[in-house]
Amino acid sequence: MILEPIKPKVLGLRTIPNVDRQLEKDLNLQPHHRSIGIITCTADDSLYAALDAATKAAEVDVVYAKSFYAGSAHASGPLSGEIIGILAATDEEIVASGISAALDYLEKYAWFYFADEAAKLAFFPHVIQSVGRYLASVADVPVGTPMAYLIAPPIEATIGIDAALKAAEVQLNVFYGPPSETNYGGGLLTGSIEAVEAAAAAFQETVLDLAARPQIISPRPDLECLTSRFAKPKKTGGELPYKILESGLELSAKPDAYTHLFTNQSLVLKGHPAIRFRGKLDMLQAYVLDAQISAQAEGFTDVVHDLEDVLKFLREVMAAEVSGRPMPVLSVGGFDAEELHRLSHNTMKFFGVGWVVPDVSMGPTVVKLNLLRAACRDGEIAAADAHGDETHLTPDNLDAMMHGLNRLSNAIYVLLCKVVARKKGEKVQSEINKNPK
Repeated sequence: MILEPIKPKVLGLRTIPNVDRQLEKDLNLQPHHRSIGIITCTADDSLYAALDAATKAAEVDVVYAKSFYAGSAHASGPLSGEIIGILAATDEEIVASGISAALDYLEKYAWFYFADEAAKLAFFPHVIQSVGRYLASVADVPVGTPMAYLIAPPIEATIGIDAALKAAEVQLNVFYGPPSETNYGGGLLTGSIEAVEAAAAAFQETVLDLAARPQIISPRPDLECLTSRFAKPKKTGGELPYKILESGLELSAKPDAYTHLFTNQSLVLKGHPAIRFRGKLDMLQAYVLDAQISAQAEGFTDVVHDLEDVLKFLREVMAAEVSGRPMPVLSVGGFDAEELHRLSHNTMKFFGVGWVVPDVSMGPTVVKLNLLRAACRDGEIAAADAHGDETHLTPDNLDAMMHGLNRLSNAIYVLLCKVVARKKGEKVQSEINKNPK
């Protein structure tokens, strides 16, 4: 049941085409608000997010939105649920458009999830890529700001928000101190889309870990001893197939936000530095293939073969980084890493061309080789980030990988100069053919 979605249910839904003016003040209506739509739902935070989505899809305003005390389990009636939300607009058709967008968002995106196998602990690790007018005003941020909407029961919310704030460069714009009307807590965090996603993932991992190990006290060993004596947290005994590497939390299914560092027993967030580095290696291979196609089309067969050496090197680096096997030695066109470095610093001597600043007139192969060269630098930086203070690589393997990646951009620049020199020679020969005297 862990991370099984809890889809919200809409219980009551009505529109009022022309609101009685005596309700204007209490419902916060503006003069142009003639029509309203009223929704009740089983999950308050799901509906708050859905109401915000409505403001992006139609010219509607959220004029009223309140959670009910104690939650849907203690609702005042069968159509009450956990929240009432009201949208207002100039006419009923616009209200209907807003309601339609809210219902669609509830159905597809705004879900709570179970954090435990017993399906008793629910939480809301929700990311909104671009907030609408409603949540923008709640958080006092510009419309379009990415947001992590993070809600959980009291202790889970407090610890989870702390973890989220430490995981990325995010701002806590709103803190819902527990207990809320529904006895939950949480907050609205903003930042870049990458930052809020990382914050939400950290929040989720923290809540899942607390659900699995509810009474862990650190760092005092004596208090941990007391925990062992008086608390009996559930132990899985290693029977579940997946494990989050950082926390040791065991799961019956792999969460979408996680991937394998090595095996099912070493799941990490997809934003983990080693996973980012592997993504850069994957992208570099794609750039190599793209450059090969251009070189082949322009008749640079030797460059195609040289790039095959580069592709082989990158694929072997990927395999060695994952498996721990020895790193490959860079060799391109029969030249080793140091020879390539020397060639790249003496292009006038060896190729008859000075420092090359690529432009469109040089053709697709030069442009794509330059793109590959720039991507090599990016890959080298990603490797340093992934294998800095903590790495699973041996010192020898780490040194070999960093040295090879450092020289790889030299190798690509050598190939670029080779193509430029060839084109320069062809141009000179063409001029000679035109004017043989």
